[in-house]
Amino acid sequence: MFLRTPIALLTLLIAAIALVAACGNSGESVVAQPTALAPLGEITPITAEPGDSDGEPATSEPAPSGSVVAPAKFITTCGVCHTVAGTDAVGQVGPELTHIGSIASTRTGLDAEAYIRQSIEDPAAFLAPGFGPVMPPGLVGTLGDDFDAVVAYLVSLN
Repeated sequence: MFLRTPIALLTLLIAAIALVAACGNSGESVVAQPTALAPLGEITPITAEPGDSDGEPATSEPAPSGSVVAPAKFITTCGVCHTVAGTDAVGQVGPELTHIGSIASTRTGLDAEAYIRQSIEDPAAFLAPGFGPVMPPGLVGTLGDDFDAVVAYLVSLN
């Protein structure tokens, strides 16, 4: 009986401490809170309305490519970080690509297609003004068979 009393008291003490600790915590220090990331650079504002609820591009403004439709792989891969007005590509990490087909040929001695291909194959080869090396390597493999279609689409964006 003598040994049971200290064990019972110790058990009650531990339970009381646990109860006080649980009641005194509002949960703020236990639950991870999202924090805003530092801005990577100025993003050109989007003038088109985002896509409607059924996932189709907004009809208030046609896709800037005119005849070339954005491949689905572009929207689900590149569009996570990049924006193209009039499409479901609404990422805000990388530069706006709405007019990359006409801008690409002015950044280096390469034509637009070569510039875009090299930018995807080797993301550190060229950095858009105001952006650091945030584009991940290995996107050619991620795009797979859609790589050429994505390049053709980006070249068409004038």
